[in-house]
Amino acid sequence: MGVIWCLHGFLGRGGDWDFLRDAGFEVRAPSLFSGDSLDDLRPSPNDILLGYSMGARLALRLISQWGAGALAGAVLVSAGLTYPEPGRRELDETWARRFESEPWDSVVAAWNAQPVFGGRQNPLVRSEADFDRSALAKALRDWSPAVLHSSLRDIAVPTLWIAGEHDSKYVEAARRAAERLPNAELWICPDSAHRVPWEQPQRFIERLRNFVSPALPR
Repeated sequence: MGVIWCLHGFLGRGGDWDFLRDAGFEVRAPSLFSGDSLDDLRPSPNDILLGYSMGARLALRLISQWGAGALAGAVLVSAGLTYPEPGRRELDETWARRFESEPWDSVVAAWNAQPVFGGRQNPLVRSEADFDRSALAKALRDWSPAVLHSSLRDIAVPTLWIAGEHDSKYVEAARRAAERLPNAELWICPDSAHRVPWEQPQRFIERLRNFVSPALPR
């Protein structure tokens, strides 16, 4: 089986994808907020690129840059399609300053309390020792939806678009993307909000396996 290259979301870590390793997938997952780089991704044409939230926006950008034939397919989780949002750049700048200056526990709690997460507790523990605060702030400024715009025009690989059923904004975005692309699948995960892979890991593993099995040689 080929490799699944995983890109975490904001406030994420490469280790967030360990549950996929435990399920038997071969995974490569950089930690972008503790020293790793997007340059560490070196996929072969038999591999899959998987991105969640911010990582999905980055994945779309990379797919466009790498061009046709670079991958066997891509999985975009809670990706959305980025359109200009009034005040979004200012909001992300506010968050960047908070992550630079506020006590860790309070700013992480405030981040997790955002409506996009559906009032659900983050199943992943976040320790300050695992993060470079300056990298977090830089990501909010440089990889914001207000800055990092996603385009579907250059997406030729098979794609699987995933959103949680209680994450209405991203459900609609995933549906739009799947309708516009010629070789796309859509999966709306039951009983999940934004953090689909960690809220419903077994369902996610099953759907991922169904998607990658035809694409990855054994």
